[in-house]
Amino acid sequence: MTSAKPLHLSIVVGRSSHPQAVIDDLWRRAVEVVGEQAGQMTGTAVYAYVGSPTVTAGDDRLSVVPLAKPRGGRVTSLVSAAAGKPGPVGVAGRLLRDNFESRALARTLAGRVDLQEKFRSSDVVVAADLTADRSVWLLRNSTRAGLVHGPIAMLDALRETLRK
Repeated sequence: MTSAKPLHLSIVVGRSSHPQAVIDDLWRRAVEVVGEQAGQMTGTAVYAYVGSPTVTAGDDRLSVVPLAKPRGGRVTSLVSAAAGKPGPVGVAGRLLRDNFESRALARTLAGRVDLQEKFRSSDVVVAADLTADRSVWLLRNSTRAGLVHGPIAMLDALRETLRK
């Protein structure tokens, strides 16, 4: 690890029953891999919630931004009902539900100019789940940041960024 420049990590969490645990785990792993340069690292974690926001930052270098999930209409409730069914209907329902949720999150994030700027200036942007992948992938032409999915790819991208 030869770089001494400050790092910025962005985390996007779409659908998670425990977003606090996901964000804390990804941040802890990032701090461990960065090592002695962790004092220079900052982060932004964005997560979608239903009801009221529940996640708090466990580290003062990490800012947490809650995004309210948009309410779905009649089609969304039909797809959610189908997702709970067994067999091919359930598989198709789960695929459609994931698609709808990823599109909704991407639209919500695209409308937030402040977050888009934060993502574009990040060194690494990690999607924590499938519904966050579309939001991260849409950044591919507007940033030089490493765009990854999951903790292992995030750690590799951070190591690569530190080598530069």
